[in-house]
Amino acid sequence: MSELSNSAQTQHYNVMPRYIVFGAGAIGSILGAALHRSGQNAVLVGRGPHIQAIRKEGLQLLSEGVRRLIKVSAIEDLRAMKARPDDVLLLTVKSQDTEVAAKQLSGIYGPTTAIVSLQNAVRNEEILARQFQQVYGGLVEFSGNHLNPGLVEHTRNNLVAVGRYPQGVDPVAERIAADLTAAGFRVECHSQVMNLKWWKLLLNVNNALLALLGCWLQKAHTDPSIYPLMADVIVESLSVLRKANIHPQAPQGLPPIEATIEKLRDGGFACEYDLPAERRTYPSTWQDLRWQRQATEVDFLNGEIARMGKDLGVQTPLNSILINLIHLAVEHKDAPGKYSPEQIRSLFQAG
Repeated sequence: MSELSNSAQTQHYNVMPRYIVFGAGAIGSILGAALHRSGQNAVLVGRGPHIQAIRKEGLQLLSEGVRRLIKVSAIEDLRAMKARPDDVLLLTVKSQDTEVAAKQLSGIYGPTTAIVSLQNAVRNEEILARQFQQVYGGLVEFSGNHLNPGLVEHTRNNLVAVGRYPQGVDPVAERIAADLTAAGFRVECHSQVMNLKWWKLLLNVNNALLALLGCWLQKAHTDPSIYPLMADVIVESLSVLRKANIHPQAPQGLPPIEATIEKLRDGGFACEYDLPAERRTYPSTWQDLRWQRQATEVDFLNGEIARMGKDLGVQTPLNSILINLIHLAVEHKDAPGKYSPEQIRSLFQAG
């Protein structure tokens, strides 16, 4: 039985909602800090030294060369705080932790509580829908690094999209979008938000590649030994989505996936890459290997493509190679950068 009964719930949030950011890593911390700075009521929920450092000293947020100390609320155990009918849950844990998080949250909140999946991958929403009736898909198209307790680096972009799952827009989605806009994000309220998340998945399939190469995104986009490999992985993944009749859609102002592939094929992206460490965009899988975590999102990113390809009769050797290499890296506690582009290219060609 949840602590907050169904009758106590409200669906339209006529009062200012309280945002519970469940999963205070890089993305969750950036979101919570921005909401707090804009005057919203936000609470970070996480664990370990990061939350302890925030509680003791505040969150250090480094963005565009400016370091800010933000005194945002942070807790380790959500049960230590009384659930409220105006709470909106922003889920920012890694995809492999979604099922456990959903069960934990459903023990505290009733099924009509609004919950937003601001996560990579495309299966989190359906997992949440087993426990909650008011589920929203969220696209996060900004990047951050969390490499030290209490310190988060916001490295690029500030786009967020939100919409009702599986489709539609309602007053709650509009309110969340308005609050995120007030917090400084460029927000798109989209009735087909899952199409945007499929677009993001096609970008995320290269998270594993960059982790294995030990490379940050800006350098990969300008390195002729790397960006053709990225194009190959996306092309293979897109062939699966086309066979499945799935139509990934880019957010407003960003190129469709076909244009991204063409750019990678023709010579990469003209961008600054010789950046100081705090401005480099390292994918979450790179950070997982750096922290020697026991699991990564690879099974929800490349694994999604490989499973679909198997069901549809589409070969996915490049995604399968990346999955296997990441599993080995986790098993052996390998740091990012074990492989060179030449080694990966040789494996791709053999695959």
